[in-house]
Amino acid sequence: MVFRKLGEGDVAAYLEMATDFYNSPAVLHSIPQNYIENTVKAVLSGTPFADIYVFEENGAAIGYGLLAYTYSQEAGGTVCWLEEIYVRPEARGAGVGAAFIEFVKETVFAARYRLEVEPDNTRVKALYRRHGFSPLAYESYVLENREENGKKQ
Repeated sequence: MVFRKLGEGDVAAYLEMATDFYNSPAVLHSIPQNYIENTVKAVLSGTPFADIYVFEENGAAIGYGLLAYTYSQEAGGTVCWLEEIYVRPEARGAGVGAAFIEFVKETVFAARYRLEVEPDNTRVKALYRRHGFSPLAYESYVLENREENGKKQ
């Protein structure tokens, strides 16, 4: 299995997989397709805030991982968010997600690694715990802002 950064030739497969991810029980709600397309554009244009890795086996894309980067004074440095880990249904249960988590921990330096999971996803929670993650006692809040760079989204 190979984990490699998204290239131009991966866009169609990534869009298909990300759309599937956002129409699955792994998320609370779907998102507009243009959000996914904007992420691809940002990553391919070299944003310092995100990376997309394609999981490839025998020349076929079997999943992806979306990483996002922030800085945290509390953590003492850079935080790597494992925003999304998606494995195609036919490749699930073979350790692909676990291998990607270890790949990130070994190759992406950060003071802290973070991720989120739906409360009832016990299988994935167990995976994360096996790889050293522990739950935070924080509640998470969000305020959606549909303006970016002075433009309405």
